[in-house]
Amino acid sequence: MRGEKIYQQLVKDNGTKGTVSKGRSDKLVSKRNDCLLARYYYYGHFKNFCYEEILRQLVAEFFLSPKTIISIVQNNTDKLLSFKEQGLVMFYFQRNWPHLKW
Repeated sequence: MRGEKIYQQLVKDNGTKGTVSKGRSDKLVSKRNDCLLARYYYYGHFKNFCYEEILRQLVAEFFLSPKTIISIVQNNTDKLLSFKEQGLVMFYFQRNWPHLKW
């Protein structure tokens, strides 16, 4: 097909770069979870949302099911407790995730 040769040369990986891992990147999932936990803490601590409101908001922001969000929160309770113990202020969240409205 016309242009396929250029496509193969420019775009396709012809095995010269080694193997590429497929699937979700653990690094990116970890970053997403950190952001989700920060938002969870923000909505609970600074906005005083109830549990159901927090879940609704996080579902809308992260496009995850409530079950997945609950699982992430339960697996990272130590991180949430460290947020509370450190007494984090709004500046921490604004600095680490400037693309979000805090």
